[in-house]
Amino acid sequence: MRQSLRNARALLLVGLPAIVLACGGSDEPSATPIAGSYVATFFQTTGSSGQRDEIAAGSTLTITLAANGTTTGHLHVAASGSNSVLDADMAGTWTATENHIITFTQAADTFVRNMEYTWSTDIQGRSTLAAEKAFSGTLVRITLTRGGVI
Repeated sequence: MRQSLRNARALLLVGLPAIVLACGGSDEPSATPIAGSYVATFFQTTGSSGQRDEIAAGSTLTITLAANGTTTGHLHVAASGSNSVLDADMAGTWTATENHIITFTQAADTFVRNMEYTWSTDIQGRSTLAAEKAFSGTLVRITLTRGGVI
């Protein structure tokens, strides 16, 4: 009896810290495979003047979703008609729901922070963030790919 009590105490002393560490939860984005560096691999706008391939026109979006919930990156939207070039810093934060909906909070007032992105993996197993939303009669469709190449 004394031996089994000693064994139980030893197991408790060794096992309890391991259990506590293993169960130590975190709501930080690092608990998900979503974090990483993304680039726009599809970026299209459709409005009254027609459809435009923004990447072919020279627009770019790069954004890094850090494990601590912060973002860095840059948005460049090429000039079009009466709209001048737009350059914006993507510094801010990101959050993910359990349904893999990603949202951004940023100082820069761009479409990026006003859309909900759905995280998934493509045929090649790469993480993607895709969103579609209309703004003042212009539909913006974008796909960001982790590790993507333009």
